[in-house]
Amino acid sequence: MTRLDPTDLAQIAYRAYGGATGGQNHRGEPMPAWADLGETIQTAWEVAAEAVARTALGHVGRSPEKTRRPVAREGE
Repeated sequence: MTRLDPTDLAQIAYRAYGGATGGQNHRGEPMPAWADLGETIQTAWEVAAEAVARTALGHVGRSPEKTRRPVAREGE
């Protein structure tokens, strides 16, 4: 299996986010290009993307019942 670099994963996630939001950030402003994000924000995307990848890979081969977490209901 090919291992993707955390930066590659982050850029894929960033592009997907942009695709889902019409290229706008959480404030409704145009998203900057990846290169213009700055090191802190790029690192945050890398950490987030790697966490998702590790979680997904950790769940490969498990049945859905064992991977789902119970949803807390209001008041519990």
